[in-house]
Amino acid sequence: MEGRLIGVFGTDAGAKAGLLGPLTKRSEAEGIVVHRRVESGMNYSFLDDAHFPEKVQGYSRIASIADRAIYVLPKSAKIAAPDGELAVVIDSFGLDGSMVSVDEEPPAGIGAYFKGTRIEGFASEPRSSLSSVIDLSAVGSGPNVPTKGTLVYIDRAFSVKGVGVVALGFVLGGTVSVHDELRLIPGDGKTAEVRGIQVSDVDHESVGRGLRVGLSLKGLDVDDLDKVSWMDDGTFDVADRLSFEFKQSRFYRQGVEGRDMHLQLPGEILTCRLESGAPGTLVASLPSGAPVWRGMRVGVVDLNGKGLRVAGGGVCSL
Repeated sequence: MEGRLIGVFGTDAGAKAGLLGPLTKRSEAEGIVVHRRVESGMNYSFLDDAHFPEKVQGYSRIASIADRAIYVLPKSAKIAAPDGELAVVIDSFGLDGSMVSVDEEPPAGIGAYFKGTRIEGFASEPRSSLSSVIDLSAVGSGPNVPTKGTLVYIDRAFSVKGVGVVALGFVLGGTVSVHDELRLIPGDGKTAEVRGIQVSDVDHESVGRGLRVGLSLKGLDVDDLDKVSWMDDGTFDVADRLSFEFKQSRFYRQGVEGRDMHLQLPGEILTCRLESGAPGTLVASLPSGAPVWRGMRVGVVDLNGKGLRVAGGGVCSL
C-alpha cells in the first residue's frame, strides 16, 4: 500500500475549496490541511495550508514533500504578489504540476504571469466546483524521494490511553512495518519499535511511501519525541552541516552567504547559518542533525523578509 502527496497551492480559499470539495474527504485540519482520495487502489493526499500569506512555512513544508503541485488560480485570475511567492516556492523544490481555474476559463497565456518560474510551463484547465472527476495518472513519485531507505517525517506526537505513544507523519521513503525498529532523528541513537500502523483509522501491517500515517510506538515516552522530526531505519546519513548546490531565485534580491536564515528540509524547517562552499554551493550549519542523501532538495527561507521570503532552492551533495 502506498500513496502520493499533492500540494494544492493558491491564495483564494474559496477557489481551493471549490476544487477539493467534490474530489476529496477532509481528514485533518491541524497544521497541514489533509484531504484524501482513493482511486484505483492508490491513496492520494491533497495538502493545503490555511496560514498563507501571513506565514510561508506551511507551503514551504508542503512543497518539500509533495510529489506534484496543483496551482489554483484566484477568482478572475487576479494575480498578486503572494501568488508570485508561491510560484517561487514551487520552483525552489522543482515540482511539476498544473494550473486550474475553478468555474471559469483560465486566461489565455496565463503562464506568462509566472514568467521565470516552473509554473510558466504548467498546463492550465478549467474545473467545475461540481465535478468529482480528475485524472491523476500523471502523479508519480516526486523530486524529493530518497533513493533508498525508510524515512518518516513526524509532525505530531501524543499519548493515547490504552495505546501509548502515537506519532503522526508522512512516509517519505521506503516501507514501514509492524515491529520495525526506527531511529529517532535527532535522538542520540535512540530507537522505538512500531507497535501498530493506521492509515485513515484503518490498521495495516505494512505501508509504503507517500502516505499520511499514525504510528503507535513502543519503547519511549511522548517527551522523547519533543524535538524529533524524523524516524528512519538507520540507513541515512545524519548531519548538522549540509552542502548543497544553490539556485537563488531571480526575484530574491539579497545575498544569503554569511546570514542566519531557515533551511526547509523534507518536512521540517530549521534555523541555519549559511556560508559559501565550493563554487556554486552553500554550506548550512544546523542546530541539530538531520537526515540527508545525495540529491535531496532543500529550500532557503527568509522568514523575516519584508517582501519575498523564499530565497531559492538547492540540491544536496553531502
